[in-house]
Amino acid sequence: MKKLACLLLALWMTMSPIAYAEAEDPVVVRVGDFSFTKSQLQSAINTDVELTAMISQETLTDAEKQAQRDETIERFIGVGLIQCKLQEAGQNHFTPEEEENLKVAARNMYEQLWQSLWQKAQQSSEDFTEEQVTEYLKETGYSAEAIYEEYKASERRYRAIDLYCSPVTLTQDMIHEYYENQFLNPDKERYANDIDLYEREILAQQNESFYTPAGYRAIQQILIEYPDEVNKGLTSEKLQFNTAAQAVADALQPLAEAAATAQEWDDISEACENYARAAKALEEIQKAIIEKREALTAPLVRARVDEIRTAFNAGIDFTSLIKKYSADTNAQNTEKGGYPVHPDSRNWPAEFLQAASALEKPGDISEPILTDLGVHILYYASDIPEGAHELTGEERKTLNASALEYYQTQELEALMADWRNEYDIETHPELLDD
Repeated sequence: MKKLACLLLALWMTMSPIAYAEAEDPVVVRVGDFSFTKSQLQSAINTDVELTAMISQETLTDAEKQAQRDETIERFIGVGLIQCKLQEAGQNHFTPEEEENLKVAARNMYEQLWQSLWQKAQQSSEDFTEEQVTEYLKETGYSAEAIYEEYKASERRYRAIDLYCSPVTLTQDMIHEYYENQFLNPDKERYANDIDLYEREILAQQNESFYTPAGYRAIQQILIEYPDEVNKGLTSEKLQFNTAAQAVADALQPLAEAAATAQEWDDISEACENYARAAKALEEIQKAIIEKREALTAPLVRARVDEIRTAFNAGIDFTSLIKKYSADTNAQNTEKGGYPVHPDSRNWPAEFLQAASALEKPGDISEPILTDLGVHILYYASDIPEGAHELTGEERKTLNASALEYYQTQELEALMADWRNEYDIETHPELLDD
């Protein structure tokens, strides 16, 4: 939901979809001759809250939800003001052909949204049905009918801009300022000093940010899976590990219960000692597994590792070696320049991160390192520059269109502030759900 997707959202989702009014539906906003009901505003509010929470991956506070309700009321007042002005100009209605074109566009957009959500559902570890995807879109306000209503509202905004606003001539400075203020700076403020948040929201979700924090390098790898002999040779140690891990879990529960009621150290000392013994036993078996795994693996993969290093030293491209030798053929590893790795990352095994950070310059490769996944040979492909992402040509076109609408909307909103004095405006926010 980043980069190009965000720019597209800025173009077609300036407002949340406006639902149809339901029977016996109380009016919450009235502007002149136009009124909007509780179901219409509630649908828009729920959609905005859901979208904000999805993007930020945080639950909104009560104060933030209240601000969202206030903002939605203001937006519907704006919709009413535009309809009042267009009605005066005889431009508020649509011909049957215009309505049909908007309905077709709305159905196409709904289908795109549905397919996008369905693809994400298929990539999830949970099982989703087509009916659940449809129901989710309905619950969040994205039915074909609701999108059709939003398209009509958008068309009315365009008409109001054409009728009442002076033409906007975009300059590069204006586009740059818009891009920085609306996209780049918010991401920079959010991620520059929080690598963990950046990796959870951007890298882990395979999103793209408009800003990349400093310190990242692109790392490619050749991953050699452990031969069967290694896994078989660790069978008894793995059983011991499972037993030791269960012992730690068993010791943790009494410790938590004792800590909840303890008045002094003696009340939890025995539980602490039991937990410490279990944790130490687990640590020792982990160490034994690592040592034995290394001893079993080294003679079995030495020939292949030597072959890889010889080929690399002879000038063979590392990506070619990945395709020939690696169990990791992920596109990020083979086609997209490598994995973004930061010294403060929590996404990589400690051995992997230490080896990746120790490489001195682009073009260096590591000695073999062992993790639970297998034997890794790392390649320092490049540094990943801090700062703004360079937009593609297609993204720049989208940005220009988004910037034009932004500046036109700014002028329209300034006019709407004056229009408020021309019409009776009535609001009943107390009718909305908390």
